Amino acid sequence: MGTNYVFDNKDDLVNYLYLKLSNPTKIKIQKTLYLLFAYYGATYGNLSETKDNGDDEFDNQSYPKLLFNAKFEAWRYGPVEVEVYNDEKQGCYEDSQDEEMLDHTPEGKNIKQFIDSIIKQTNEIDDFSLVDRTHQDKCWMDQYKEGLNHIPMDNADIIKEYNERYIKK
Repeated sequence: MGTNYVFDNKDDLVNYLYLKLSNPTKIKIQKTLYLLFAYYGATYGNLSETKDNGDDEFDNQSYPKLLFNAKFEAWRYGPVEVEVYNDEKQGCYEDSQDEEMLDHTPEGKNIKQFIDSIIKQTNEIDDFSLVDRTHQDKCWMDQYKEGLNHIPMDNADIIKEYNERYIKK
């Protein structure tokens, strides 16, 4: 775990998704990555900003602000991490056998449980329901233009929306 990102190399996370998802389609990989990035940033990634020096179970823990260095773009079927998309087209990913990833610290164990929880949820949803779900996000809707790909999405806007819509309820 680096200081800026949980995964300095996002390929480690993508390989883990290929291992854990029962049917790792390109859409399922992309939408799971997006949801992991958004929810992580709105929760664990936001802890350092929300600490109030009270008695909190996270007081003695430190989490990187971002899960990985993301380059999401607004495409027809929702947010796409363009570097992962290009690597997938080249067949660069395979099931990672690293089940022990992140288990070495309390923070790592918490993050791995978080990742596994999101994977479990996306695993139970079909590809186009995941597309429909991500089409509900304002940060995608505001950027997407019909017929165009490669429209950059702002990582801070993604995290801010998830923090406001799903975490601070």
